[in-house]
Formats: sequence, structure tokens, C-alpha cells
Amino acid sequence: MKYSYNYIKNSFHSQEAWINVFVLKYITIPLVYLMVNYTKITPNRISLLSIIFGVYSAYNYLIGNVLFGGIMYLVSYIFDATDGKVARITKTGKPYGAWLDICIDRINLVLITTAIAYNFYVNTDNTLIIFLNSLFLGLIFIGSESRYNIDYYKLKNNITDEKLKVGSLYEKWCIKKGVIKLPISLPELFLFYMVVAPNLNVELYSIFIINLFLIIRIILQQKFWYDVTKNK
Repeated sequence: MKYSYNYIKNSFHSQEAWINVFVLKYITIPLVYLMVNYTKITPNRISLLSIIFGVYSAYNYLIGNVLFGGIMYLVSYIFDATDGKVARITKTGKPYGAWLDICIDRINLVLITTAIAYNFYVNTDNTLIIFLNSLFLGLIFIGSESRYNIDYYKLKNNITDEKLKVGSLYEKWCIKKGVIKLPISLPELFLFYMVVAPNLNVELYSIFIINLFLIIRIILQQKFWYDVTKNK
């Protein structure tokens, strides 16, 4: 069965990160088109490619090759952005595959950011980056757990995006374009910290600002529970 280019284009999530929609889709859509029409590659094998390039990215950062480390992470991210799409299009998605995808994301995140922090420490002898990177990882996992609990509550109580009120023209525009409301979200932050920042030597400033963003994000997530309690 051949899948049309438009069918693949329309298979994306209704709400994706801005960088996925406005930048990387020009790579991911043709790549997915080739994968589903001309190869027999499975979503799990794509996930394995993601971790292979992710580990290689971490290795390059560890030895100080920051340019190649950034390129390898970008390749890893692109594969990570395609495995789920291939699974949805070919209807070959499995619960284990979804778990594997998340697990690989977390492994790549820990390995690459730790390697970046280590490389910065070796070059500057500044131990603050180790603390800030550890805080970064902690905030990521706390925020992810918080997001999971919110999504589980919505699913359990049949709260869907269609039931959410769409008010402003901006919100309608976001829905039309298939993007989330925040132009800067985790994918943009990850790509900046793990690709751009090391090559501009701004790792310390970047991780400090990103940590502030993550703290604010976690605080805002708690507003959901406040609204739930208030409406009961």
C-alpha cells in the first residue's frame, strides 16, 4: 500500500511544537514518506537509530567535538520525531513501542546533557554547570510526571481538547496550523541547549534560563489542579 504525501502530512498530531511544524517538517515529512513507502523499517528500529545517534552525540561532546555532537543530536531528534508517525501511519504501534520511545528519549537526554556539562567543566573548571545540569534533569522529570498525571486525569474524566474553549484569534490560528500555543516549549529548549549553546559557548547562561523556564512551567501546571479543585 502506497501512502500519499498529503496523507502523511495530515497524520501529524493536531498540536505539535513550533519547530517541528515550521522547520523540521520539511525534513520529517519526506523522510516518513520514504520510510513507509520504500522501506520495511519498523518504528522500534527507528527508535533504536535515535539512541545510536544519541549515544554518538554524547561521545562527541565528551571528547570535546561539540560541532559533530550537535549534528548527531539533531539527527537523533529527527529519527525520534518520525518513529511515532510511522507507527500511526502503518498502524504498527504497540504499547511497548511507546514505552521504548519515551525510555530512549530519557536516556539520550541524560547522556547528552551530562556530556555537555562535563565538557564545559573540563574547559572552564566551573562546577556550577554540573549543579545546574543536574537541576535541569530533575526539573524535566518532575515536569514530565506532572504532565502525565494531568493527562491521566483528563483521560479518566473524558476531558478532551475538543471540549476546551477556543477564544482568541491566536488560539484559532494555533489550531489551524497544528501547533501548541507556546512558541517555545521543551523541543526548542532541548535543541538549543544540546545543539546551539555548546557551539556558541553559552551553556551556563542557557541552562540557567532554561531552568527558570522549567520552574515556571511546573508552577503553571499546578494551576490545572487548582482549577479542578475550584470547580468541584
